[in-house]
Amino acid sequence: MMVLPVKNLLKLLYPSLIRVDEHLLKSSGHDDLTSIEKRLPLTAASLDSRGLYLCDDGFRFILWFGRVLSPDIAMNLLGPDCAAELSKVILGEHGNEMSRKLMRMLNKLRESDSSYYQLCQLVRQGEQPREGVLFLSNLVEDPIGGTNGYVEWVLQIHRQVQQNP
Repeated sequence: MMVLPVKNLLKLLYPSLIRVDEHLLKSSGHDDLTSIEKRLPLTAASLDSRGLYLCDDGFRFILWFGRVLSPDIAMNLLGPDCAAELSKVILGEHGNEMSRKLMRMLNKLRESDSSYYQLCQLVRQGEQPREGVLFLSNLVEDPIGGTNGYVEWVLQIHRQVQQNP
C-alpha cells in the first residue's frame, strides 16, 4: 500500500497541464516562468495539434508533441533524434536556447517538490497505445466511455456524502 501526502495525492488525481511551446518561443532576456503557472483544463479540447504540452502528475512529466508541431521546435529540443520513436529518445539539454529554456522550466517545476525527481517521458500525438496510456488517461475532465466527466463525478460523490450523514 502506498501512502502519499495530501498535496501529492491531489496532484496525482488532478495533474497540471501546461502549454510549453508558447513559453519556449518567447524571446526574453530573462526567464519569466510565470507563464508556466497558467494551468489548462484537463480536456482534449485544451490540446492543439500544433502545440507542445507538459503534463505533471507529481511523479513524472509527460511531454506531448502535437502532430503538426513545428519541426524546428522538435529539432531544437530533441536534436537529431526528433524523427525517431519518442519512447527511445532521452530528453537532454542541447546547445540552443530553446532546449535550455525547457530544461530550466522542468527544473523549476521539480523544485516545487524536491521529494520526487520526475522523469520526463515523451509522447507524440496519435502514437497509440502509448499516447492513450501515458497522456490521454490524465485528461480527467473528459467523459470516458459513456460516463460523466470529472465535475459530474465530484458532484455525485458530494451528493452521496450528503445523503449518508
